[in-house]
Amino acid sequence: MKSMTRISLGVVFLLPSLAGGQQPAEKDSLAKRADKAAALPLFATHAPLELVLVADYRTISRDRDTLSTKRYPGTLKFAGENGDTVSLPVQLRTRGHWRLMSRNCPFVPLRLDIVREKGPDAVSKTVFAGQNGLKLVTHCRNEDRYEQYIYREELVYRLHNLVTPFSLRSRLTTMDYRDTTGKSLGKFPAFFTEDESDVARRNHGKIADELRGALFDDLDPKEAVRFSLFAYMIGASDFSIYALHNVRLIVQDGQRYTPVLYDFDFTGLVNTHYATPDPRLNIRDVRTRIYRGGCSQVEHVPEVAAQFLGIKEKALALYDSATYLDKGSVRDAKYYLNEFFATLSNPRDLKSSIIDRCVRNPGV
Repeated sequence: MKSMTRISLGVVFLLPSLAGGQQPAEKDSLAKRADKAAALPLFATHAPLELVLVADYRTISRDRDTLSTKRYPGTLKFAGENGDTVSLPVQLRTRGHWRLMSRNCPFVPLRLDIVREKGPDAVSKTVFAGQNGLKLVTHCRNEDRYEQYIYREELVYRLHNLVTPFSLRSRLTTMDYRDTTGKSLGKFPAFFTEDESDVARRNHGKIADELRGALFDDLDPKEAVRFSLFAYMIGASDFSIYALHNVRLIVQDGQRYTPVLYDFDFTGLVNTHYATPDPRLNIRDVRTRIYRGGCSQVEHVPEVAAQFLGIKEKALALYDSATYLDKGSVRDAKYYLNEFFATLSNPRDLKSSIIDRCVRNPGV
């Protein structure tokens, strides 16, 4: 595959050329991979899971290096189909940036890797069939409001699923964390997020792995607008397409790149008390929406905005049905979303708040 070179700020980036087409056999293979990824049982339903995770948390919680690759043994336990307890060996490692700092989160966010043992594959008969590595979004602190933050953030992933298939699926769980002596550290809400590669497979593409330097003109125009409007919808400003900060790029044959947004605890919709915006954006707080889509694609805004209005009732119903959210969280989320839908439904507001506010720079 040929590549095009981009030079910016003294750094050379290589973006693969998207010329060329797929052969019928390759298309058939991609379709099978898409079906397989879509059918993974962990994300086939939103019913919460009851899990036990055994590990040496005292040792794990000391590992706060963002570059660490250390893995720690653990055991994931849950009820199988016949009611028997299933025990799967796993490897745990810490991850993240802000939440990885001990002053922010005493309980670390984790990545959970399923260990395949020799012999019959016990994993294939469980809800974790087809999974290798999973991100686990944890509660951070033992406080009620942090538990609500988990519920709020998981719902944003589900909201994203209503908007586009280019989004990570999620699965809520009640996790009983136990140390190696069997003592419970408590039961807390957490959730798994779909692996980015499975998002790409579901959409007949692949992740443009660790590829930096993409600009607006490298993106599929309508998907780029959908990405930017969703970010505006939830009050997300903590991302960079250019630097792949909280963004992954999916590439499909004959198409431009499609950006996928993730990590939503610094958004206005989740509304954590600790979230602050980048001062370079000149916005008061994370609840203040700012449109960061490109002016080169702004002609697609009205069409995509109409599609967002089409999911309004489903979006609001998502929060009405979330019985684990407290009433204040439901009221706050619906108020914030209704502000967004009111802007989209008024042509004058759509123009002044979004179209006229597009980014004239080549990228973000």
